[in-house]
Amino acid sequence: MRKPVALLMSSLLVGCTIENDPHVNQEKDTFFQEPPADVDILWVVDNSPSMAQEQVEVGHRFAEFIGHLEDTNIDFHIGVITTDVDDDNDLAGHLLGDPRVIDSSIEDFEMVFNDRVQVGVDGSDMERGLEAAYMALTEPMISDANAGFLRRDAVLSIIFVSDENDCSDRGGFPEEATGMACYDQPEKLVPVREFVNDFRALKADGSDVITSAIVGPDIQENCEDSVPGVRYLSVAQNTGGIEGNICDEDFSDIMDKMGLSVSGVRASFELEAVPVLDTMEVWVGDAEEEDTSLWDLIPQDDADGWTYDDATNYITFNGDSVPPRGTVITVYYDFGGAVE
Repeated sequence: MRKPVALLMSSLLVGCTIENDPHVNQEKDTFFQEPPADVDILWVVDNSPSMAQEQVEVGHRFAEFIGHLEDTNIDFHIGVITTDVDDDNDLAGHLLGDPRVIDSSIEDFEMVFNDRVQVGVDGSDMERGLEAAYMALTEPMISDANAGFLRRDAVLSIIFVSDENDCSDRGGFPEEATGMACYDQPEKLVPVREFVNDFRALKADGSDVITSAIVGPDIQENCEDSVPGVRYLSVAQNTGGIEGNICDEDFSDIMDKMGLSVSGVRASFELEAVPVLDTMEVWVGDAEEEDTSLWDLIPQDDADGWTYDDATNYITFNGDSVPPRGTVITVYYDFGGAVE
C-alpha cells in the first residue's frame, strides 16, 4: 500500500501535479479542494403545464441554496432559461428577465430569483433541457442574447428542474412530433455522453463543470405526475453533481446540498493518465495537516467511496466520501496509456 508523502503548498495551488516513473509506469495525481472565486449558475426550468408547484418550491427554498455562496463570498452569476426550444419559441435558450444576469449587486436578488424562476406553464411538452442548456452557453447565444453571463475563469454549474425525462434530439424528430415521441422513439435522442462531453468542453478544465438535477425518481409512491428523469440524472452522475427528487414536498435539503456543491465542494476529478483500475489508491487529508499518515484511504464504493468512469477518465466521490473544502486528494495508480 502506498502512503501519501508531504506535499508542498505551491504544488497544491495549481490543482494537479504528476510524478512519472517510466520504468514502473506509476502516476500520482493531486487535487486541492478549494472554493472557486467565481461561479456561473444556469437554472434550466421545465415550463410545461404540470410544473407550477415545483417552480414555486424552488423559489421558496432559494435562501438555502444561496447561503453557501454568501458565506464564502463567491462572486456569482445566475441565469434562468426554460426547457422549451421548439422552433416557434423566440426565446429558446435566452436568459429570461431584466436584468438577464442576477448577481449580488442587485438589490433583493433573492426576490428577483424567486420571480424569475416562475417561468410559466405554457411551454413545449417535449422538454429538451440538455439541448437548451448547451444552446444558452454557446455561440451565437453567448455573444448575443446571453452576453456577459458566462465567464472564462468561473466554475459553471447547470441545474435542471423537470418532472419529465429529457427529450433532446437536435432535430431528430419531425416538426409535427409530440411529447410521446420522446418515449416511443428513444433512439432519436442525442446520447447523454455527447452532452457530458459538450458541457465539459465549455471549460479548459472539464472539472469546472458541475450539473445537478431535481427530477423524477425511478419509482416512488404518490409521484404519479412525474416521469423518471434518467437522462438528467446520468449527466449529473457523470459530472459529480447533486441529484434531487422533484416529488419531495420540501426542497430544503436538496437546495442546501446544491448550494454547497456550487460553493466549491467538487465531487469529480479528471485523471492525467488511464489507470489500471485495481492499482488505484485514493487518499484524502487536511491540507494543513503535515502528518500525511493521518490521511484517509477512500474505498472504491458506489455509495460512500469513489467510482471511476473509463469513458471520460474521471473519478467521482459518492455520498459522505466527497472531500470537504480545505482538503487534498491524491490518487496513486499504475497507468496503461496516455489520455487522448
